[in-house]
Amino acid sequence: MIADFYRLLRPSVLLYSIFKFRFLFHSFICYHRSFVSHGLLASRCALCALLIYACSPPVKEAVEGTGLVFACASGDVTEKEAILWARAETEGSVSFRYGTSPNLKKHRTSSSIRVGIESDFTAHIPIRGLEPGKTYYYRAEVAGRSPGPVCKFVTPPRRDELVDVTFAFGGDTRENHQPFRIMDAIRAQHPDFFLFLGDTIYADVGGAAVRLPEFWAKYRRNRDDVATQRLLSETSVYVSWDDHEVANNYHPDNPLAPIGRRAFFDYWPIRRNSQEPHRLYRSFRWGRALELFILDTRQYRDVREGRILGLRQKQWLLNGLASSDAVFKFVATTVPISSPRAADKWGGFPRDRNEVLRTIEREKINGVVFLAADVHYAAIARVPGSRGVLGEIIVGPMAAPRNKWTQGKARRFEFFSRDYLNFGLIRVRAKSKPPYAELEILDQNNDLVYEMTITPPSWDR
Repeated sequence: MIADFYRLLRPSVLLYSIFKFRFLFHSFICYHRSFVSHGLLASRCALCALLIYACSPPVKEAVEGTGLVFACASGDVTEKEAILWARAETEGSVSFRYGTSPNLKKHRTSSSIRVGIESDFTAHIPIRGLEPGKTYYYRAEVAGRSPGPVCKFVTPPRRDELVDVTFAFGGDTRENHQPFRIMDAIRAQHPDFFLFLGDTIYADVGGAAVRLPEFWAKYRRNRDDVATQRLLSETSVYVSWDDHEVANNYHPDNPLAPIGRRAFFDYWPIRRNSQEPHRLYRSFRWGRALELFILDTRQYRDVREGRILGLRQKQWLLNGLASSDAVFKFVATTVPISSPRAADKWGGFPRDRNEVLRTIEREKINGVVFLAADVHYAAIARVPGSRGVLGEIIVGPMAAPRNKWTQGKARRFEFFSRDYLNFGLIRVRAKSKPPYAELEILDQNNDLVYEMTITPPSWDR
């Protein structure tokens, strides 16, 4: 039963949340209380949300005179490496200073690259030789200009280390829903990393993009959101794409797919695979607590063969799950696997869906949890065909229209809500005996929509 996978902590609670803010050299704490009954909110804390927005460090003022357009970002962080991202105003050389001291008095300097119109003046620079479990600070520098604002990220602990990990996840940000206040709500939780589950732009809405500069413009408009810049400057990101980076429910043969993919790579700090430059599926380890498997459910689809992952990605996933000794194995799939009949989701590709679920069961791979967005509602769902062992956490939208059509009455739903813009927050308590995770689904004011504990799913129960 799903109860073996999830256990609701409190059906009705009074939740005290503490947000920490910084304004110049001072800080203060704002408390808010929200009453939660049967997973629905009975009160909001709009004041605290406004304080998040108003009392956060300035962004646009900080990049004036630096030759940069936005605050920087970091991504695909491992124990020893990270990808740093920046966008310059015009052609020039870009490098990064980085180190473990906030003032960067002691720092190392990355290699320098020249950016130009061919990448919309974006820079992606890998930094290596990092130490696990450390906070790193960095700033971009355009040659001949003042250094940019200081940003930061956290490296994962050693892969054999039992350390608690907190991460946020969500999807779906449409430009006409700015400002993206939910990004400040995520930032207030101080996650170790942020997992962006696709639809990072809506290239097909509000004037459809068909040429590369038009796709770039979509990313610039979303990146111009101040709350997004604040979040990305303080938290590293792991990101995948879904359909709206190209077109609604697109298939791999769509002529816009290569253009959308190029723009996606230009605007996100993603490590490129030297053997497969278009590859987006990859995994990241955070100590013994968790391993994150990020899937690409778009560019390998084959409807006739019933495959959503393709042969190589499917085998990579199953091999990785079987060999991982992490307590939790989070599979970021962007489109839900728990919708058995939805044509654009895993349900439309039964061959891959059945093979993945049967292999996890046959090999008794424990600790697997699916994470998804895309459908514009929040839900906790059983995965049909897994004997109630496997479950899926669905969140979103973060900043897009909410789903008006799905009723949430299907038997697979343990929880369902389409009432709020929302994101997920998971705290893995790896050092507890036995280990477990805490899940909160939160709205853009950081009010609680739903919470539960997750015990590692096991086929031995």
